[in-house]
Amino acid sequence: MVRKNEMTADFEQLIYNGEMLKNSWKNQMKHFEKFASNGTVDKGVIDFITWILTTNNSEKLFAGSSMWNLLISKPKNKKLNYQQTLKIQFDNRTSLYEMEYSDWDSIDKEDDYEKAIIWKTKCIGIELPIKFLEFIKWNKNWR
Repeated sequence: MVRKNEMTADFEQLIYNGEMLKNSWKNQMKHFEKFASNGTVDKGVIDFITWILTTNNSEKLFAGSSMWNLLISKPKNKKLNYQQTLKIQFDNRTSLYEMEYSDWDSIDKEDDYEKAIIWKTKCIGIELPIKFLEFIKWNKNWR
């Protein structure tokens, strides 16, 4: 199994409660709104975050970002867990969102990173909540 580096940031060592997780979504909302205002990202991700904030998933899941991608993970023992992450990214060429779930615990070597992607789908922005619910139905650990 691929293990994350033993060097962890302070925020990775925190014990996360529902309020802290909800705040991670609010922070990502601000982040993506800033990029949407200058045309860097599609506004569909903002609608998705808005929808998440109306559900109890905002108090169970952590929202982060990297390179204009929304990254979602479920804390393990109330600490951040990047080993299993759902990435949502917009493809400007196709105007579709790509959702990919990676489980780094499922592989033995980092070189096998493509094998860590165990679920993926594409959709238009308005379908993000539906596809997310399909993912949750598929991934029972995230319910």
